[in-house]
Amino acid sequence: MHHNPPIFAQYFYPSQGPIAFLCALLLTCVPGLGEPAITDPIADYLSMNVPDRIANVGRLLVIKKVEINMEGNGKNDIFVGTWYRNSGPDTWLWAGYAPSAGGYTRITPRDSDVLIDFDGIYVGYLPDIGKYGMAQAYSLELNNKDRDQSNMISDLDFYYIEDGRLAQRGTGALDRDDPDQEAKFEYYFGPDRKSSETPRIESLTVSELLQRGYHVPLWRRSAPAGAD
Repeated sequence: MHHNPPIFAQYFYPSQGPIAFLCALLLTCVPGLGEPAITDPIADYLSMNVPDRIANVGRLLVIKKVEINMEGNGKNDIFVGTWYRNSGPDTWLWAGYAPSAGGYTRITPRDSDVLIDFDGIYVGYLPDIGKYGMAQAYSLELNNKDRDQSNMISDLDFYYIEDGRLAQRGTGALDRDDPDQEAKFEYYFGPDRKSSETPRIESLTVSELLQRGYHVPLWRRSAPAGAD
């Protein structure tokens, strides 16, 4: 009876050699390395199966594409997202993509989006993290565009790339009446901040997406049987 050799033994057969074994090992052990590059982040975003979009987006009206060099390497990362209307009037969530060989790699989860408000976001070196990224301050009292008028920041969040994925770290509440905490706020959001760039944002309506040849998904939740 013929028996196939163990899989690891096959890689050391003379016809394949140890190099083939090493390549196969890399493809199976390094997350994302064996995945094909994403050539079009918008097409990938529209094809994703994200349950929260069905629950919170409703009928798709518009998406936005944000280009931003958040890693300080001269290469733009891309975020594609839309309005989660059932979550609030200014709630936009995103899928993120980093440039890689042959296209892009998704840096956010396969089945969920990430909450980011790009209005007034800081881009540049993050002393609290020790690398480049983005910083965003949230206030429960006011919209982000009016946050400078609030003495209490609900949360200061940092976004940065770690191990090929978008990481998020929050500091908790920031009391601007405390001199040290106010100095931190001023570093990221004050008039003399050293933010490296402003995100470039492109809005695309459903009709514009269709004109460009994209398939527009139906994210609206189906009505129960017998409902109007």
